[in-house]
Order: sequence, then C-alpha cells, then structure tokens
Amino acid sequence: MINFRKSKKIGFLLVLPLTIFVLIYMVYPVIYNIKISFYDWNGIDPGMTFIGFKNYALMFKDKVFSTVVINFVLFAVFTVSIQAILGFFLADIFQKKYLGRDITKTVLFMPAMLSSIIIGQVFFRLLDPNIGYLKDILSFFGVSAPLSNPRFAIWTIIIINIWQWTGYSMTLYFGSMAGISEDLYEAAKIDGATHFQLLRKIILPMLRGTTYNLTIIGVIGALKQYDLVVSLTGGGPANATQTFATYLYKAAFTNYEQGYACAVAVVMFLIAGVITMLQLKLYNSKMV
Repeated sequence: MINFRKSKKIGFLLVLPLTIFVLIYMVYPVIYNIKISFYDWNGIDPGMTFIGFKNYALMFKDKVFSTVVINFVLFAVFTVSIQAILGFFLADIFQKKYLGRDITKTVLFMPAMLSSIIIGQVFFRLLDPNIGYLKDILSFFGVSAPLSNPRFAIWTIIIINIWQWTGYSMTLYFGSMAGISEDLYEAAKIDGATHFQLLRKIILPMLRGTTYNLTIIGVIGALKQYDLVVSLTGGGPANATQTFATYLYKAAFTNYEQGYACAVAVVMFLIAGVITMLQLKLYNSKMV
C-alpha cells in the first residue's frame, strides 16, 4: 500500500533545492530592487536616504523617459508586427520543396544566431557618415547620416532589428506549419478553397499559439533592447534612441543613481508583467 504522507515528504524534498534557488536568485532580487527604488543611493556609499516615491515622480517628469516610452512602443509595434508578417509569408513559401530551399532558410536564419553587438558594429561601419561604406550612396538619396539624425536614428535601429529577427519568426512559423495535417489541406482544396483562403481560414488560426509566443517574446525584447542601440548610437543623438535598458544603465553606472535606476527597473518589471498577463489571458480565451 502506498504511503501518501511519505510520498508527499519525498516530493517536497525533491523540489526544495529548486525552490530555494528561485527564492534566493529571483524573488529576493526583485524585492530588494523594489526596496532600493524608494531610496536616494549612489550604489557605493553604505548610507541610503529614504525619499519615498520621489524617484518615480522624477522619472515621469523627465522628458527623456517620455522618449524611452515612445521608443518602446515603436519597437514593440513595428518590430513584432513586421517580423511576424514577413516570417509567416516566408514560412509559407518554404513549405514548397525546391532546389536551394534549405540553404535559403539557413541564410535567413543566420542573423538571429549572431550577437546584436556584432550586427550593430557591422551596420555602424556601413552607415557612419564619416567612415561608412554606404555614405556616398546614402548622400545621393538625401539620407547622409541616418544614425546621427534624431528623426531617423530610431527607425534605422528598428529596421536593423527586423532584419535580424525575421528569420527567427520564419523558423517558428515553418515548424508550426509543418505540423498541420495534410488532410485539412486536401479537404479544403476539394471544397474549392484558394491558397489565400487556406492561409486565412486554416493556417493562420491554427498558428495562433505561435503568433502569441512571438508577440510576447518580441515585446519583452523591445522592453530590454540594449545591445543593438549601444553599438549603433549609444542612446543618442540627443537621447533620441534611448530605451529602458540604456536609460537604466545610464542612471545606474554613469550618473550613479541606483535608487532611480531601480525605480526604472520596477516600471520595466510591471510593464512586462502586465503585457505577459494580457497576452496569456487573450491566448487562453481564444483557445477555449
């Protein structure tokens, strides 16, 4: 006869190490970060001054923080949507077998395997107005310095980010499409469905889970966008390309405002949590 009380104790002991790990390295840092956000502290001196919600008030009054929020929205909306659309149609094209298909898929996926720092340095060498290899071509079209122009810089980074991660979206969609039963295609074709109708009525609804996963990953990626921005513009020109991550880094390690940086981190955490919950709630409601 099974001793359920003993089995529960064994199960508890088995998960205890992981529980302790999560509490120490995940839960405690979040709680400590929230605590520090209510203090004025440079991160070096042992003394900290309690100032309540002053860091949060200063943050929402800062014009640079407004730029950070706008850049996050631009990144989240345009990168997620365009990458998903391009990835979906590329995956549909690659469902057909033809010579060179696998090589083409590999080439398109390669940018996603590269470090964002490396990609940023490559495009910086291409677009820099002084030493850029494309400076003459860009000047001919009247865009002499896209990374130095506050109006064009953020859009340039967004386009590069889309180029880097479209292959990743394509790969996820391709794998999901490969799992759809051929019987559905055959039944739809017998009923006279066109390829566009297949995409809209069968394929796209069945890939809803993949779309939601890509959306969550893309939005969180936009929230913590750092490497590409630092390697291309460093947050400039005139703070036009500042993101949450670069703004936080500057506050913490350039201005030595650890309390303020922790307040930014708390806002990032809340935004990520709210977006994730909304996406999961929408996903679960659509799957019912």
